[in-house]
Amino acid sequence: MERVLFIGLLGLLIYLVYLVFAPFLVPLAWAAVFTIMFAPLHRRIRSRLKHPSRAALVSTLLLTALIVTPGLVVLGAFANQAVEVAQWVRAEWGQGRMPLGELFRLIPLERILDWFAEHNISEADLRSFVTEKVEGLAGFMAGQVGRLARNLVFLLFDLFVTLFATFYLFRDGAALLERLRRSLPLEERVRESLLSIAHNVLYASVFSGMVVAAVQGILGGLLFWVLGIGAPVLWGMVMAFLSLLPVVGPWMIWVPAALYFLVQGEYARAVILLGAGVLVISMADNVLRPLLLSGRTQMNGLLVFVSILGGVTAFGLLGVVLGPILVALADAVVEAYTADQPATAGAGATL
Repeated sequence: MERVLFIGLLGLLIYLVYLVFAPFLVPLAWAAVFTIMFAPLHRRIRSRLKHPSRAALVSTLLLTALIVTPGLVVLGAFANQAVEVAQWVRAEWGQGRMPLGELFRLIPLERILDWFAEHNISEADLRSFVTEKVEGLAGFMAGQVGRLARNLVFLLFDLFVTLFATFYLFRDGAALLERLRRSLPLEERVRESLLSIAHNVLYASVFSGMVVAAVQGILGGLLFWVLGIGAPVLWGMVMAFLSLLPVVGPWMIWVPAALYFLVQGEYARAVILLGAGVLVISMADNVLRPLLLSGRTQMNGLLVFVSILGGVTAFGLLGVVLGPILVALADAVVEAYTADQPATAGAGATL
């Protein structure tokens, strides 16, 4: 009876603690992500500055200068340019013109329209559908920018909570990790194996991918800016996101742009874009990823694809990082568990 009461009391306390932390889960999650990303740099700072609080403060200030402040500037530019592009597309459709119409002439539209006609979908219905979606996209982007402006105070508060929590995670992270080690109800060998697998998979599948994506997005955005292509920040961030996904990549943006220049007769810009796309943007992945992985195990491409898209759907922008992290941790748990099973288990299942 006492055990039942204890479990009930523990469950109630966990629920009440969850209610206390619920408003801050997103900023706390970002704090954990930033702490893990900057852990190697913080260890170097900690070795030079013996005082834990000073080392944590320096790491937090560096994080703010290198990641948070530039990230806020880029996100603001991305939102503004996204609204401008969406409004331009909506205006083009409203005036009966198809954006990038010269490029679309390369597509066998007649066959596509014939297929729609066979399925009782007229060209007018298709145009109406696309117009409705484009207008909805433009309205959504405009609403997001307005919402960001209205909720600026809440955004700044969440940012303060994130940096505040990051400071304490830098300072007390080692103690928290040791407490986590002791609290895991596993044998020491299995526990250490799990933590090691989780670290390797997280680094190889999440953070190395984010570094490559950031570099490719920056290179792509700079290339678009140099060539005078509108909304370079927007397209750079789109290329960075596509770089995170297996199979697809930044080429899905710069290849159509190069084809558009070819159709327009701007052969110099097309050649520059194709050459830089192949030799600079794509080569960055081929050079950086092997260096960052350095023999680590990478998560399955399908899991990466689903975890990013599913993470964005479930958690918003945080899902780009949190989705792969959760899947990587689950993968590490499964691998640690299966590695501990007897080799004869599989043979017995076939009998």
